[in-house]
Formats: sequence, structure tokens, C-alpha cells
Amino acid sequence: MTAPLPLRDATQRCPKSMVYGPCGGVTLDGGCEVPGIRCSFVDHAAALNGLAFSPDDVQAPAAAYDSGDMLHARPRTAAADEFAVLVEAGGVITADLPIRSADPAVITEAGARLRELTAVIAGEPPGLRDALSPTHKALLLTTAGSRVLAGLTCRDRNRVALEGELAALADLGVSGVLAVTGDHPASTALPQARPVFDLDATRLAALARRAGLFVAVAEQPTAPPVEYRPTRLAVKARAGAELGILNLCGDISAITRFTAAVAATAAPIHVLASVPVVISAAAARRLAALPGAALPADIVAAVTSADDPVEAGIRSAVAWARRALTIPGVAGIHLSAISDHGTAGADASGLAAVDAVATTAARLRAGIASRADEAGAA
Repeated sequence: MTAPLPLRDATQRCPKSMVYGPCGGVTLDGGCEVPGIRCSFVDHAAALNGLAFSPDDVQAPAAAYDSGDMLHARPRTAAADEFAVLVEAGGVITADLPIRSADPAVITEAGARLRELTAVIAGEPPGLRDALSPTHKALLLTTAGSRVLAGLTCRDRNRVALEGELAALADLGVSGVLAVTGDHPASTALPQARPVFDLDATRLAALARRAGLFVAVAEQPTAPPVEYRPTRLAVKARAGAELGILNLCGDISAITRFTAAVAATAAPIHVLASVPVVISAAAARRLAALPGAALPADIVAAVTSADDPVEAGIRSAVAWARRALTIPGVAGIHLSAISDHGTAGADASGLAAVDAVATTAARLRAGIASRADEAGAA
């Protein structure tokens, strides 16, 4: 892809070397997620609509073909096919793995408690020193009975390392990956870490599809330039993405506008709406601090004023999710929770957040099944 000169200049100035437009961390006033600078793309919104993905964008160099050191296209895995069928059927419920522990026993227990979800996303939390790799977490979760989408970021790995992770994940039999560019270290608790950003989410999505995996990607409906966001998701779909997971935006009307715009693109794609499962005021603050995230004000108010914040958070999440499921184009719900790690009296393992997610998902499933039964009877 040959981008217009202003966009090529924007890529050079972008701290994450984004190629297909700005990441989801752009603030409402056009600021970059890296403190103190303005997003290099946000003032070129009109030019962004001309961007397009080409397979040449991830073509390996000739030397890699000669040596055999390239990621060869693989047949679609059985697990990827199975997950694609579930997405087409609708009523999908996924969740982030809401724990910070690197203890394999804790992760395995979390996988056992979340195995009724459509999938658990084993990602890479920003700024976390003591963490297992996504591939290791995926192995532990699948062993525990969970279906897994492994979250891979471009923040810490170049193309060679990412291709190695993809090959390993396909071999493990995971359902797929959530391909994301990743938060810049300067916006995390580890600002001294050196970022890589050899690729971005769009090109990673293409490589993951080539590896035979199901591919999900993320998008933020309310991040500037808002009018480009549906097109950006469509570009990822052309690259190989099959599911878009929306970042927390806290606005049902914004999701409605976004999904309608996605449906009108040349590459419509199924979408999951993200819903926060907030179990305390401290957890709300930590979720809201993530780059590009915004929480529904009614959920935060309900939790912070409740005698039982966990139950209030679950009830509020279920109610908000049911509203989101009525939006045309929304194929399911993605639950986002975070542990109370580091706060007084908190569950250090994070399993309390896991249980809150599992309970929320169970109530949602029951509601979906009940409506399906009513529709069948009618």
C-alpha cells in the first residue's frame, strides 16, 4: 500500500508507527496515548478513507522464501472453524482473563471457572512485569476446558517472534487470536520499556489468518476521528479479521451508530460490544484508566453507592449487555473486568473477578435462552 504523503509522514511521527490510521488510544481532544503529544493522524481524517490493505503489505522478503524462514499458509484449524460457526450463530459471550497472577495454578483454576463462556481472551496486560506469555496462558486455559482466543500485541515482538507465537498457538489448537497493536509503554506503568511495533494489528491479523487461526481485532467507536473508525475495522476485515471486539466506550448510541456504519462498508464484520463487570470503586478507576476506555456512568454509580458492590456490578453489567444485544450488528458481548489487586482487603488471586464474570455470563446466557424459547413458541 502506498499512502498519501501526509499519511506517510503521520506514520513516521506516530510513536507506534501505525500504517492504517490511528490506534484506539486517541483521546477525545485528539491527543496521543503517549502523554504530551497530539495524534499524528487525527488532522488528516479525510485522507484516511483512501487507505486499503493489500496482501503485499505482509509479503515476506525474497530471502525468506529462499531460506524457508517464512510463515507458510496453513489450512484452517478445526478449532478456528468451530469458533467461526459459534460467531455466525450469535449470542457469543467472551471475556478478558481478569487476573494479574502468573501462578499457573491460579490461571488453570480461572480457566475451569470460565469454561462455559464462548471464549476467554488470554491477552497481555499493559505494564505487567510478572506475567506468562499468551501462548503459555492459552495452554493452561485450554487444559482447564476453556475455549481460548490468545491476545497478541505488536508492542514487544517483531514479525519473526509474532510468527513463532502464531505457529505455536495453531499447534496448541486454540480457537484463534485477538490481534492488537498494543499500548505504548509510555502510557503504562513501564514507560522505560523499549517498544517494538514492527507490525500493527492489521498486518498481524493477516499473518494470523495465514496461520489458520480465527482472527478477532479491536476497535474504539468513540476515538477520533470517529467517522473513520468503521472504515478502519473494515480494513482489518479485508486483511483477515472475522470479528471486531469494541473497546469500552460507555455509550449505547455510539455503538448503534458504529455498527450501522460498519454494515454499510464493503467488508462488514460481526461485532461484540464490551461491557464492564465492575466489582468495586477501585476496579472502576483501573478500568477507566486504560487507554481509550470509558465506562457507563450508570454502572459506576450503581457500584460505588451499593452495599454489595459485586452484586450491583453484575446486575448492572447484565442490564447494559441486554440493551447492547438489541443493537443490529451486535453478535454478542465481551465482558471486561479487572481485579482489585493492590487494594486493601482485595483478593490477590483475582478469582473474585473471575467469579463475577462467570456469574454475569451465566445470567446473560439464561436470558438469551429464555428469549429464544419465547421466540420459538411464538
